[in-house]
Amino acid sequence: MAPGDVTAQSFSSRKVCLGRAREHLANRAYNAARNTLERGLHQWPDLEFHHEFQTVLGHIAFRQGRFREARGLLNRATGDPDCHVEARFLLGRALLESWRVEQAIVILESILHDEEGLVPYRVHAGGALSVAYSALGLNKSSQDALEEAAAFGLISAQLLADEGFRLMRVGAYPEAEVQLAKGLQVDSTCEDAFFRLCNTLYIQGKTEPAMEVLAYGIEQSPEYVPFYKLMSELYSSRGQYKECAAFLRRALEISPQADDADQTRFMMAQALQRAGRFEAAVLGYKDLLGQHPRTRLRKDARMRLDALVARDENARVERLSGFPRKLQKRAYCAPNTLANVLTFAGAGATQDEIAARVFRGTSTHWPEMFDYLKDIGDVAFRGFFGSIELLRRCVDAGLPVITTEYYGMSGHALAIIGYDDAVKLLIAQDPRFLEPVEIPYAQFEKSWQHDDGLCVAVTAADKRKRLPGQSGDEELLVREFIDLLRKRNDGQEEDAMRSAAELSQQAPEKQAPLRILAELALARRATKELRQFCEEALRKWPGCFWATRHLGDALWMDGNADNALEQYHKARRIDRRDENLSYAMGELLISEGQRRRGRAYLLAALREDPRFHNARLRLAEDLFESGDTDGARFHTRLLIEYDPDNGAARELMAKITGNTVVRTYAEAAKKVNEEVARNQDSREPNEPGVEPPPPPIPDDETEVEIDLDDL
Repeated sequence: MAPGDVTAQSFSSRKVCLGRAREHLANRAYNAARNTLERGLHQWPDLEFHHEFQTVLGHIAFRQGRFREARGLLNRATGDPDCHVEARFLLGRALLESWRVEQAIVILESILHDEEGLVPYRVHAGGALSVAYSALGLNKSSQDALEEAAAFGLISAQLLADEGFRLMRVGAYPEAEVQLAKGLQVDSTCEDAFFRLCNTLYIQGKTEPAMEVLAYGIEQSPEYVPFYKLMSELYSSRGQYKECAAFLRRALEISPQADDADQTRFMMAQALQRAGRFEAAVLGYKDLLGQHPRTRLRKDARMRLDALVARDENARVERLSGFPRKLQKRAYCAPNTLANVLTFAGAGATQDEIAARVFRGTSTHWPEMFDYLKDIGDVAFRGFFGSIELLRRCVDAGLPVITTEYYGMSGHALAIIGYDDAVKLLIAQDPRFLEPVEIPYAQFEKSWQHDDGLCVAVTAADKRKRLPGQSGDEELLVREFIDLLRKRNDGQEEDAMRSAAELSQQAPEKQAPLRILAELALARRATKELRQFCEEALRKWPGCFWATRHLGDALWMDGNADNALEQYHKARRIDRRDENLSYAMGELLISEGQRRRGRAYLLAALREDPRFHNARLRLAEDLFESGDTDGARFHTRLLIEYDPDNGAARELMAKITGNTVVRTYAEAAKKVNEEVARNQDSREPNEPGVEPPPPPIPDDETEVEIDLDDL
């Protein structure tokens, strides 16, 4: 065997070893590339400290979905002054895939604008930068980055794939499809072009073409895990759960150490469960918990596992068939859900039509939803405070149910369309996803408490007998609650306080009236009242999120910052997904002089919601005050692009760059935003919109304040 052969156990030199690994990378044989480097380490143990070795292994880890490992290796590589720009570019891509988007932007911007840099890397940095800005919903910056990259005249499949991503994000699916197909004509091995084309086809309902393209992509890159996960989703959409599980199993075989391996294991067990292979599903959930006992999925996995072990063989499983699957546009979760329910009931409506009536500011409220339904003559509806049993009865009667679940203090509308008593799951059409989602009963009941499980069932007018029965007292209670919400939303605070107090006395088992009293007290800064309401709620419902959170607010307003922070930590252990809580913790810590920790929480709030204007402004102000003008300029620029008329952001940017720059940038951003909105509104009503993917949630034990590599 010749020295340096790809199958050799030893290599003639380090250069040959690294070269062989790169050959495997080019051929998309990622496991072989990793094995090659491991053999090289046996010959030269100090190889792991060389920047080129770290770059190549970081690239392999990136392709295998091991982004945490990739970030570590590439960070080390870029610390070497002799390191190639390739490492910085890959680090930017790894950060982007890890949803550390703003960090990725900083790195990619520096590569794109390095006038002495290599053109191919500048071009692809521009494409990746466009993807990063698109992921944040920053349309102007995304367009600018692509135009700057295209100006070099080097058109590649990857650049076309990145343009396709930008078009997808604004809902231009046919145009995205064309660009992505062009990308594959340029290079039939471009993994991003394959994946995004298949996703675009899938979103448009072209499942069969998507599967054909994806099958060819797997043939070209048999070790690229995202292909297998997307194929599993396509099979799941057709109800072929055994095939779905098989593709997920293959993904785990290829890259068992991928960052999302726990999610893949969970999805595989879920698919086996749906296929009726309960024993295999039990083993799947046990394997997940055994492989990673501290996984963020452990609570959900444990609930499903316990339910499967104790399942009743005769338990009922019901799901409404033919329920529409349309993705929401913008923040139209409630208009979208109502449109889907009305369509199912035979009353045609689009989310845009409904949003024009019920969407106010940045959200929809229950009173507007009920008002809209009252004006429709050919449907019947009934509002009620739900229970799992009532939801099951509605599904049995062929009725979808509109309700909300809460992430901390933020609500999200969805439609309940089924249940599975065997594993204690509700089946819901969440407008952020094409496929229905499954929510454990216990988890859903907890998220329901914010509005006391308020629901509305809708059906055709001639089928009103299907609506759930309700006593006169129950119906009156719902009406009074809707009236209370209306007063609150209309700013009638005195009337709202009286109504909430009366309703709390009338129905002491309901949380929402007491919560509204607390929120009104908070708005008035009546800390004594606020504490009383929160303490009463915690006596009745230990572990109540809003009461724990607002008790922290009361303590902070009273000047007791340490105890306030303790309450905030308690609230965070109950629900980590509330961006407002992260923002409050950031503000508190900064006010106490703990800037580094405070910024970490502000960044956490922005990961949960990149459009959280107050958090971004506060972060920019603190960076400016501490002398970091580059960081302040970055966040202020992003905020102005989101909201060109934001006076505080424009004032801060003027301090940094001058008024002329601010006006020019704000006007350009407004123009692009308006153009994108017009294009979205002009699309066919039945064409799905786009919802940004949720950022990954850190493990429950990993507190944000110690995750300071984001700074």
